[in-house]
Amino acid sequence: MKFIKYLFFAIVAPFFTQCTDLTEEPYTFLAPGTFYKTAEELNMAVVSVYDAYQYAFGGSNYKYHMYLEVLTDFGAPAYAKDDVHLWNAWTDVNNPSRTFSDTWPRAFAVINKANIVLGRGEGVSMDETLKKQYFAEARFLRALAYYNLVRIFGGVPIPETYTSSMEGLEIPRKTVAENYDYIIADLEYAEANLPLKSAYAATDKWRPGKGAAQAFLGEVYLTRASMEGNSSYYQKSKEYSGKVIASGEYQLEPDFKNLWFWWNTANKNGKESIFEIQYGQLSGEYNNLHVMFGVNITEASIGCYMYRRYGPTIQAYESYSNQDARKEGTFLTKFNRTSNGVVTGTLEFVAADNGFYPGSKGWNTASPGNIKFYDRTPESATLKMPQANIYVMRYADVLLNYAEAENQLNGPTADALAKFNAVRNRSNLESLSGMTKQELDDYIFRERGWEFIGESQLYYDEIRTDRLGKRVKANWDDALARGIYMYKGAKLDFVPKKSFLWKIPTYDLDSNPAMVQNPDNVSD
Repeated sequence: MKFIKYLFFAIVAPFFTQCTDLTEEPYTFLAPGTFYKTAEELNMAVVSVYDAYQYAFGGSNYKYHMYLEVLTDFGAPAYAKDDVHLWNAWTDVNNPSRTFSDTWPRAFAVINKANIVLGRGEGVSMDETLKKQYFAEARFLRALAYYNLVRIFGGVPIPETYTSSMEGLEIPRKTVAENYDYIIADLEYAEANLPLKSAYAATDKWRPGKGAAQAFLGEVYLTRASMEGNSSYYQKSKEYSGKVIASGEYQLEPDFKNLWFWWNTANKNGKESIFEIQYGQLSGEYNNLHVMFGVNITEASIGCYMYRRYGPTIQAYESYSNQDARKEGTFLTKFNRTSNGVVTGTLEFVAADNGFYPGSKGWNTASPGNIKFYDRTPESATLKMPQANIYVMRYADVLLNYAEAENQLNGPTADALAKFNAVRNRSNLESLSGMTKQELDDYIFRERGWEFIGESQLYYDEIRTDRLGKRVKANWDDALARGIYMYKGAKLDFVPKKSFLWKIPTYDLDSNPAMVQNPDNVSD
């Protein structure tokens, strides 16, 4: 019954907290008869959908991000807490009690709050263009929630309206195709009714623009094309990513470091940002992801407390060229210990230590740190509220999506290479040419790994391109041969196929008699 209660709570007790550092007050309980009488109330209801998305896929649901990373060859356990080592080894994957247990109910809370906005908002007397924008924001977030669900679990139920009672909750699963059609319809509505990013006031730059809907349409079609081998979807992907590129609304940040709060505290919602999950210095507002990324330390000079639950694999770290600006921009490998502001020593990660810690230079964990979510401001250290945002999508993703779709359609054309090389060149790497179609496809994937490590994208990239099982197996074989510490005495229990789907959590399945569980997966 947990799933039913979760959805029911979303309607009968919508205590909506802020998801940004804007000036609106939190939206608290309103009786059903008094829902959304004004434009301001409808706006706050939309803010509640952002809040639900933050709770479902932001830093407070750190396990979603942690598991996506350690399930690939890009992430490895640094410590045993939360059974990270078992996820990394793909242990007990057919157990529905051991799955993305928080993702299902939290995602449906996003969906239900979006449905409340759409259902209750119709009666609000206000500017119709602005109302359509608010509806578009709700549908954009609903689409993203479904997109994450369908890639993890396959086809999921699609409620026709919001949950207003304990009745009518026995909803069967829709097919994967029906889910994607629903996602695409939401994103098409968002494309038609969201303003350009440049049209937003400075205080509203955190909201998604028309280009965000187009960018995700490009990615959704790319995912469908990869999974189904449908060339018409590659064409759609190219068209939508091309719209984003042609709009001139987005650009690559010339300096990779400037994308990250660690290096640039003024980086939020910048020119490369398609869409971000927002954080600010508010009660209950903090990005919890930084505490997972491979550093076990309490050190004021690098921000809030750290844990060592997982981090980048040593192999992934070693794959970066020393000329690649992303190597320094992404990884924390050295810092000073201080006491009362006085340096007392220096700790440094050494890859040759093979993850044994403390290492030859005092490093406290099995991997380098990934600073993409670190906040080293004094406020982070004292208030324990790190406020780095989480990128859901960046313009670099759009360029690589375009390059992949164009290459699949027409081979390694000058057009595909130009988009691909733009991302490489930003990172101080030379342009590449003279490749076959397969070679460029492989290079685009490698570029995505160097660009997006730690950003919870690479699991999805690997499974849609049928690389996940092969790369996980190769990484384990290499780690065992080298004697890397966190792999010693362990074994890889399961090798996933492209068709792999996670089991629906037991309590969510039991709450809905109309749903059918996914079949057991078979190791490759």
